[in-house]
Amino acid sequence: MTSAFNIPEHTDVIIVGSGLAGLQCGVILSRHGYRVKVLEKGAHVGGTLQSFLFKGTAFSTGLHYLGSLDNGQTLHRIFQYFNLFDGIQYQRMNASGFDVFEIGGKQYKFPMGWEAFRKYMKGCFPQEKEAIDRYIKAIEMVLEEQELFMLKTPSISTKLEKPSQSVNAWDFICSLTTNKELRQVLSALNFVYAGEKELTPLYVHALINHYFISSSYRVVGRSDQIPKKLTHEIIQNGGQVLVNHEVNQLLFNNHRISEISCTNGVRLQADHIISNVHPATTMQLCEPGKVRKSFVNRLQQKTDTLSSFALYLKLKPGKFRYRNANFNYYRSGEVWYASNYDVTNWPEHFFMHFPVNENNPMWVDHVSVVTHMRFEEVAQWKDLPTSKRGQDYEQFKEAKSKKLLSLVVQQFPEMESLIEDFTSATPLTFRDYVGSPTGSMYGTLRDYKSPLTSYVGVRTKVPNLYFTGQNLNLHGVMGVSISALLTCAEFVDLQELLNEINDQKSKPKE
Repeated sequence: MTSAFNIPEHTDVIIVGSGLAGLQCGVILSRHGYRVKVLEKGAHVGGTLQSFLFKGTAFSTGLHYLGSLDNGQTLHRIFQYFNLFDGIQYQRMNASGFDVFEIGGKQYKFPMGWEAFRKYMKGCFPQEKEAIDRYIKAIEMVLEEQELFMLKTPSISTKLEKPSQSVNAWDFICSLTTNKELRQVLSALNFVYAGEKELTPLYVHALINHYFISSSYRVVGRSDQIPKKLTHEIIQNGGQVLVNHEVNQLLFNNHRISEISCTNGVRLQADHIISNVHPATTMQLCEPGKVRKSFVNRLQQKTDTLSSFALYLKLKPGKFRYRNANFNYYRSGEVWYASNYDVTNWPEHFFMHFPVNENNPMWVDHVSVVTHMRFEEVAQWKDLPTSKRGQDYEQFKEAKSKKLLSLVVQQFPEMESLIEDFTSATPLTFRDYVGSPTGSMYGTLRDYKSPLTSYVGVRTKVPNLYFTGQNLNLHGVMGVSISALLTCAEFVDLQELLNEINDQKSKPKE
């Protein structure tokens, strides 16, 4: 990382936050001749792509798997454009079942590829062939409508409402079939977008399902290889990535941001500011009274998706076999967990991730277990520093960890004797990593009833302030990558960017 000393007073673009979209914006703009600085409040870059050490073992914070990474698919082309196959390995997951779901005592597996998915689903539900065909056809229609997610030039403005944005995902699935079991299975990937029956639009469901069913991969080794690679290129291109630079105020001259103030005393100037932190948090940083109140209120009143609680288990080495698939457990037959969340019955669900051990691929020496949790359950400690939340907070984490662990070992009894130690993360932890006021890992909640008002655009009411990241259109690696393209299209022609990505000569993953 670069030092704060000898920094020029003025630069072209300052990016606040070093999540994936912020770093991708830094790479794109520095390639196109802009002088770029990325400011990160913490000691490490990457947001939820960060890794952390616990008792000598590296755990990934939030990146569990990637979709659409087969040769020529959307994320493959994006990763190729950012040189993210150079020195980083990815493992293709089990083609016949990359995600395993246990729903109310029955087990299902999602295979890769839509024809394989169609065949598998019809085998599970032979009386529902027409409904399954109609479902897959609907996914295809959403993809045609969401052109940018296929790296195609949008035929209409990205700001205009698309039909699938005003269709409720759950209502649509229910319109296909009366089979309650099939409705849940088609919705089984719900955890990775925290969908709510009453609100979530069809396009969110469709894009996420397409993303993972097309192909699914894991990073071999630490997930922070990705942000480190992007950081290296920004620096190579003459930019700077400054850690331990927490922005505490955006200062104005008339209607434009003229200066950025950091808690460490550093003050910086730039022509343009890109915020990769939550829109509501960004508004709190703005000098009071300088941004239209109605705009500030709209961003601060947005609802976030449900937050998470994570359990990180360190296992005895060479004892627990690697599984090349994720495991999703639902105690009841209901996968729309965010709609039915009940603290008194917590936990009723968990997602288990088995990381690839690059040195011993047959075994895993650690696993991550994630479930949902409301921010309100930890809100009493929200204003306290990390190291000073007290014994009550530690007891809360311990009790929740043991409850979740009890559910895990019911499904994997062989694991109980192999656990050497564990640590956990609450919505407060994710708030600190992601910069979301409520610790949401999936950004703001999209509402099919008001798709445009729940949409956060790139441009703000401040002429030189722009947004990027998971709150713009869609979360996840794919969503934030597309948001980076949209943000950079304010500086570089979008068609030019798409041509740069699509005109690359295809090269195999290493």
